[in-house]
Amino acid sequence: MNKKDTIRHIFRDIVGGSQVDEAEIRRLFAVGYVQKVDGKTLDLDGFIAHMRAQKQHIAEAETEFLALAEDGGTVFSNHIVRAKKADGSRIAVQVLAQFEFDENGQIALCDELTRLLEGGSEDADIGSRR
Repeated sequence: MNKKDTIRHIFRDIVGGSQVDEAEIRRLFAVGYVQKVDGKTLDLDGFIAHMRAQKQHIAEAETEFLALAEDGGTVFSNHIVRAKKADGSRIAVQVLAQFEFDENGQIALCDELTRLLEGGSEDADIGSRR
């Protein structure tokens, strides 16, 4: 699986999946993983907690990639995540993300900015909620 395919897999199966597959997350992400999102920083355990929190609020999600570029160990993505919340309402978030892969092919860093396109102000933290 190339790096862009890894990113597609993560958004399709981990972000868009109905359950948190911690083993798969730990297979794809480095032990020292760092995620910087909207001024907050998560480590690998924080990212897993973030995925668990999202699954409590999000019933289903799908990602539309507007741009996905790979350069060496870096993948840059401009994408929109559209989701149906557990209460039936909808949200949409645009994400600009830079993913850095380590020498083992695992994601070591994600530096992202999110922008709520659709939904209430209570969902402004959806990119980093734990």
